[in-house]
Amino acid sequence: MKAAIQNYFKEKNTLNDYIVLLLIAFAFVMNVSEKISTLLLVALFALSIFNIKKLNLKKLKPLSVLLILFSIYIFTHFLVDEVISIKTIEKRFSLVAVPIIFSVVHIDKKTFYAICKFFVFGVVLGCVLNFIEPFINDFNWSTFEFLEIEDKKKIVFKGSKHWMNHFYSIHFPNFMDRSYYGVYLCLAIALVWYVLRWKMLHKLLLILFFVINIFLSNSLIGILGLGVILFFVILQAKKPYILLLFPLFFIVAMFISPRFSEYVSQTWKYINEPESIPKDFLRFRWEMWKGSYQLVCENPLWGYGKEGFDIAFNARMHENVGWSYNILDKVGFNSHNQYLQVFGEAGVFGFLAYLAVLITYVITIIRQHSKYKYLKYSFIALIFIFSVSETVLNRYVGISFFTFFYCFFSVKSNEEA
Repeated sequence: MKAAIQNYFKEKNTLNDYIVLLLIAFAFVMNVSEKISTLLLVALFALSIFNIKKLNLKKLKPLSVLLILFSIYIFTHFLVDEVISIKTIEKRFSLVAVPIIFSVVHIDKKTFYAICKFFVFGVVLGCVLNFIEPFINDFNWSTFEFLEIEDKKKIVFKGSKHWMNHFYSIHFPNFMDRSYYGVYLCLAIALVWYVLRWKMLHKLLLILFFVINIFLSNSLIGILGLGVILFFVILQAKKPYILLLFPLFFIVAMFISPRFSEYVSQTWKYINEPESIPKDFLRFRWEMWKGSYQLVCENPLWGYGKEGFDIAFNARMHENVGWSYNILDKVGFNSHNQYLQVFGEAGVFGFLAYLAVLITYVITIIRQHSKYKYLKYSFIALIFIFSVSETVLNRYVGISFFTFFYCFFSVKSNEEA
């Protein structure tokens, strides 16, 4: 890794070189440390301001929708919310900082490759930490046995080492939330396949390592994301007979993941009888979606603002599901659906702005002449399905991932050469 960084700068360092180096570092630690990546983002933004004379309006144009979305968020926050929270603005700072950074920096083929490679390295590090962590928190070295959580169905508050019991399904805690973790892994797989210039055997072994981690974390979004990646790989191959791999993948996934198998086999029943959906279905997401939809229908124009929606959402969950305010306040639930969340917080204008962000990306990629077009399609497809199950812009680990790669793939660079 040290040699790779040293070889990257053969000429005299410029401000652009330092920005590039920080971008590579940010991609590496993005899924490992929120604190370090936040510091890197602040440093990147500061350097970009010093280098603002290099601002390219053609690069900024496709990213301007992110600035519009941020503006709507802030406008409704000040207009509707009774309590103004600086933390709300800080969480979405990436929607302003990252577009400016990528509109200032020059990215050539070598830079594009380095950012992709170090993101993959960072995901590998995250996987290794996931494997190690249970042996630190859940292993009795005197008996050489794993400690089993007494009540696997109990919701544990944030701050506990057993928060949500994500890793290895329900037995051990996870270094990261399994849904976000699954999407990070899926994009890493796509980058290995489309970008890295390694021997095919090495690429397949690393992809297998990532796939194992997805199934160990029991991430439904991760499994669906694998299907998305496979779909675009097949589409790029343009060989009709390979389409047989697509249904074969889901059959194999059903055998490997009992949780995935249950939801697939019972889909029709769940659609017709929502009350039959098990309580662990995406952790009560059905009730969260229903409650959020009710709130959106009651105040569709301007929404409730960030803090106002949180208060209204907790009250609706207390009314609909019977959860105590003690649990609701400490756990910090949300819609677990970005479309409903942004509609509830910023009204119809925020909802349309978020759709515009996704649509603008697709149009931008269609117009690009890039050999990595299917990689870029894979990313936005992951975001589309991810937004159904998670509030992407509500947590740093989601917004940093989304904003970084949205800008990275949207900005036209010399990697198309």
